Amino acid sequence: MSADFSSDFQAYGGWIAAAAIQQQDLFNEVVGPGSLHADLDARTLTGDRTALGGVSLLGSFSHQDNTWLWGWANPGFGPDAPAVAPTEAIRQFGGRHGIDEFTTGSLDLSGFPQPAQAAITLAITAGAVLGGRGVWSTAINEGLGHVYLHVADEQLPLAGFDAIATPRLLMTAVSVFPSDHRQVVRGYFQHFGLQYDEGPDAIRGTAPNGSVVLASFDDLGRIGNVSVEPTV
Repeated sequence: MSADFSSDFQAYGGWIAAAAIQQQDLFNEVVGPGSLHADLDARTLTGDRTALGGVSLLGSFSHQDNTWLWGWANPGFGPDAPAVAPTEAIRQFGGRHGIDEFTTGSLDLSGFPQPAQAAITLAITAGAVLGGRGVWSTAINEGLGHVYLHVADEQLPLAGFDAIATPRLLMTAVSVFPSDHRQVVRGYFQHFGLQYDEGPDAIRGTAPNGSVVLASFDDLGRIGNVSVEPTV
């Protein structure tokens, strides 16, 4: 039983965390809280005002035994099911980068302080491999579990660099992936094309629009402050 993710998963997760959180926030805003219906054969997610395609089954989480089951390992679907086949890219990515969480069919998350939150982290991180448009979940088995779907419909907008949101995103990301705060900042800067300089106490990034982000670190390498100078 592990109380944390592997170092390889944390390295990748930290790298994409801030951008993935921002994209998920945008997805939640666009899709809204209304009732939706998923058709895994048609790979669609529909509601009264929503019709999205490109749905893939990431996996499911059991609240009974706190385990995660990948869609390709679920005997009710299998790796060739229409909504599962696209997720083979996640398993291949995990194999190339030594991320056991992406290649192990079932994961015991009971060692985590919040197993359900660990499942959400796993789903959003995996969704980033598929392009990261957004992850949708719903309760299954009368609330005994949750299923997680990635939605790749190109109708969904991609989040852009937001100077005002940057401090919140970076601080939230390091709370989820605290092992390497600098990795979180570097990944976020590279995702949005910020040119950056790294020193012993800070990383300074300049966005294409001229905004300057300064992330400072304490002696233990933890983010102490994030300041933003927006373009004039």
